[in-house]
Amino acid sequence: MQMRGQAQRRFAVHVKHVDEYQFSSQASEDGRLHGEPFVSDEPDPVGKNAGPSTPALLGAAVGHCLSAALLECLRHAHVEVLGCETEAVAVVAPNSEGLPRIDHVEVTLRPRLRELSSRKDRCEELFQRYCTVTSSVKKGIDVRVQVEWQAEASARREQP
Repeated sequence: MQMRGQAQRRFAVHVKHVDEYQFSSQASEDGRLHGEPFVSDEPDPVGKNAGPSTPALLGAAVGHCLSAALLECLRHAHVEVLGCETEAVAVVAPNSEGLPRIDHVEVTLRPRLRELSSRKDRCEELFQRYCTVTSSVKKGIDVRVQVEWQAEASARREQP
C-alpha cells in the first residue's frame, strides 16, 4: 500500500444492522466510496450464512493483501505474471477460557508465471514485509504463508 506522501490514511467502514446478525458495510476513504456495500453475517447456528463471517473477512483481507504484495514485487522484478489464486483460511478454536478465537490464518498463494526464473526467489523472501494487513495482524495472530509457484508450461500439462 502506498502512503501517497500522506502522514496517515484513514480507511473507514460504515456498518449498518440489517436483520438478526446480518450487517451491511460500505467502505470508504476520505468520503470516497470504495466499491459496493456488502453483507456479512454470522455462521450457523447463530446466523444464516447470508454473507461472509468476520473470520472469513479477516482471511480475505490477509489473502488479498499478501496477493497484492507478491504481485507488486513480481512486477518490479520484471517477472511476467499470468494470474494468481490465493486461499486464506482463518482457523477458529477455543482459547484457554473455552471461547472461540482465531488461532491462526493459513494462506496459500498460487501465482502462475510465464516462466519460472530465479527473480521470483527474491520476491518470495521480501513480499510479506510489504503486506500492510498481514504485518499488522501477525502481531497477535499466527499467519502461515506458503507460495506454490506455477509456470505456464506446467499449467498447460495439468489441464485435461
